[in-house]
Order: sequence, then C-alpha cells, then structure tokens
Amino acid sequence: MNRLAPVGRFVLGALISLSLPPYGLWALAPICLGIYLQFSRHESFRRQLINTFTLWMGYFTVSLTWMTDLTIPGWVAATPVQALIMAVPLALVPCNGRGRSAAIPSALVVGEAIRWVVPFGGVPMSSLAMGPIDTYLVDVVRVAGPLLLIAVIGLVAIMVEGALSTQFRTVLGSLVAVGILLGVAQVAPVGRSEDLIMASVVQAGGELGTRAATSDQVAVLDRHLAAIEANPIDTDLMVWSESSVTTFAPLEQSRELSILSELATDLNTVIVANFSEIDGDNFRNASVSIDPSVGLIDRYDKVHLVPFGEYIPLRGLIENFVDLSLISREALPGSGPGIIESRLGPIGNVISFEVYFPERVRSGIRSGARIITNPTLASSYTNSLVPEQSLASARLRAIESDRWVLQASTTGYSAIVAPDGQVVARSNLKQQTVLTSEVQLRIGDTWATRFGKLPISILATLLLGGSALVGSRRRYSE
Repeated sequence: MNRLAPVGRFVLGALISLSLPPYGLWALAPICLGIYLQFSRHESFRRQLINTFTLWMGYFTVSLTWMTDLTIPGWVAATPVQALIMAVPLALVPCNGRGRSAAIPSALVVGEAIRWVVPFGGVPMSSLAMGPIDTYLVDVVRVAGPLLLIAVIGLVAIMVEGALSTQFRTVLGSLVAVGILLGVAQVAPVGRSEDLIMASVVQAGGELGTRAATSDQVAVLDRHLAAIEANPIDTDLMVWSESSVTTFAPLEQSRELSILSELATDLNTVIVANFSEIDGDNFRNASVSIDPSVGLIDRYDKVHLVPFGEYIPLRGLIENFVDLSLISREALPGSGPGIIESRLGPIGNVISFEVYFPERVRSGIRSGARIITNPTLASSYTNSLVPEQSLASARLRAIESDRWVLQASTTGYSAIVAPDGQVVARSNLKQQTVLTSEVQLRIGDTWATRFGKLPISILATLLLGGSALVGSRRRYSE
C-alpha cells in the first residue's frame, strides 16, 4: 500500500542528500531509504518508477545545487536525468519475496555504476558513498571500491525497513551480511611501504567564485611562488594546484616551465605542477613532473574532461539557448593511464574531476604508482560543497588504493590524506599556504585496485535482474 504522498517521497530524498559532505549526517541515507522502502511499495513497475523518481528528484535537487555556480539551466536539466538513472533500478525491486533483500543494495549499486559512465562519460559527484566516509563501514572500499560501500548502505536500509515492519529475521540477516563484509575488509590485502619522504601541497589562495576566463592567470602562478616564499620548507615532493600555470603550446618551451625548473633545483625537490596549455582555439589540461637539475621529466594530459566545464557536448545546439562565452576554448583530451615518471618513481596523477572516478586512479596504480597526486581548482564555486566532495573522494581513493593522496587546490581544500583515509593536514578555503608531512611511497594492490568495479557491477546486475524476473513471474502467476 502506498502511504507516502509525492511530497513525502521528495522530502525523504532531500533528507538523504544531507548524508553527503559538508553536512555529514550519513545515517540519514539508510534511515530515509528504509522509510521509503517500507511505505512506498507498489505492484506496478510504472507506479514504482514514479515513486522512485520522486525520491531521487528530491535527492539530486539538493545535492546538485553546486551546479548553479556554473549553469542554472544545466542544473535544471541534469537533475531529472540523474534521478531517472537511479530510479529505474530501484523500481525493479520486487515488493516482497526473498529476493527483495538482495535486490535493494543491488539496485543502488547498478544505479550508481550507470551514473558513473553516462551521460557524457559520467557524473559521479554527489555519490552516496561519500556519506559514511568517517565511519567504520568505509573499510569495505578496499574490497570492491565505493560501490560495495553503497551496497552496505542498502543493507542498513533493509535493517531499517525490517525494523519498521517488525521483520526481525530480515534485520538479523542484513546485520550478519554487513558484519561479514566488514570482517572480509579486515583481512583483505593491502599495500606496504617502501620509502618515507617529505611531501608538500601548495595552495595559492584567492577568492571563491572566480573563472579562468575572467581571471588573471599570471597572478595564480605568482601566488604559488609567494606561498612557497612565505613558507620555507624542506621537501622531496611538491604538488601545485590545477591551472597553476597558463602558457601557450608547446609548454615544454615556455618561460614558465623554466621558472619551475629553476625552483625545483633551488629547493632540490620534485615538483608536480599543472599547466593550462593554450593551443589555438583549444587547450590541454596537463600535469608535469619536474626533477631538480634536470627539468621536465614527464607529462600527463587529463583524460576525463568535465562536460559543460572543459567542453560543451552538443555545443552547436546548446549555444542557441545558453551563453557559452565563459567556455570559449574547449579542452583536448589525453589518453593512457594517470601516471607521470619522476626521480621518486611513478607518481599517480588524477586532475581535478578525475578524482571522482576510481578507474582513473586504478589506472595509475596498475602502472606502478606509489603515491597519488590530485591537482584541483574549486575556485569556480562560491561555497564549500564541491571542495568537501572533492576531499571526500580523495579519501575514498586513498583507502581503496592504499596510497597516500596529495590534493592541491587553488582556493578549495588542499589536503594530505593517509592510506586509511584520515586527513593528516588540510587547508582552509581561500587560504594561501603550504602543507607538509612525512608520507610513504607504497606498493601492492588491494582487491579494489586489482579487480576494479566490473565484478561487483556484474554481480549486482545479475542479482537485480534475477530478483526482478522472479518477482514479475510471481505477480503473473497470482
């Protein structure tokens, strides 16, 4: 029986969004999902789809509000698309039967897995996995990545639903399943330390809500240099933020690269800096590694570009309705694994938006990366929503890969994150500073980096499909 009005389902979805950073009320996700599951059952797939769509509309209306800093029409368009992607799998969950308990977490996993690849290569921001980042549940990401953590949220939601309906065998079964997964996480393989180094991240500082197209890019380079001058350090590895340097192609012959090469030699440190390399009507978002007394060693061009940020899908159509002057140049994508060589060995590198994608980090780990660097920006946003989610994603990547992550932001949160996800050092928003800590260069794979997201995605799809098929046959036979 459907006892929740549409406004109730919308409000439950909005409350689930408060489980995400910066709010951090992670328990709202399983609690509100459990309430929804108990009071919004319906035999008809069409009715279930309407119910679940309303729930996720509430969730994404709130959780995607950061998009309004970039484009209000984009926020209006993206919200129902994201809601529909999450709604369809959950609408396939049978209303009753033994398969329901397996179908619920599977539906959440399938929805998120799809959302990470479509549309336009995926938009995994505002993922449910960011909520429990400070709980004991997060250990399971070493086993099968953040999708398994999302499945655990689904299992806890089943406990809530079971408690509301006084089905205590269901509660006990889900509790045992969560306990087993947590136990497996404690014995799952992790990496091991090879070397200890001193590492630093440089935050240039500045105001929020600024755009590259309307900002003084020379000033960004100067602010990085000023931050280093004001914070003398002895370090082996220094990471600068995204778009810390702007130059015309080829960057290898630029005056700015010469400045950084001299700095690397003076400080006797490896510098990982990020160039916005302008090439005619396009640009490349490139990270480079610079060794002291040698200069440029390697570069990595960003592979996973930001739709409507670094390029405009269907530009010829959209420009008839929206002013695209702030994105006058479109980025050219790179290729290959996220890694750059240096005298410290292979360094995993994911640029800004790429930190939300486990497979981009995994590509660097599988290529030998012993540490992860994440130059990012966040200056386009007027509040802490995106910086908080970016930091949460860096923490998830640290745990699943069992590597230190160095996140350098221009005006957002810069941070040094340990392999257990703990933040060893973090800047304030807009602050000009240099953070330094002793870190480990680590080797070895977790199961998450060895196998990736494909096995759990396939398993969840099979479980959901099987449960939906059995449920439909049961309804037909009745």
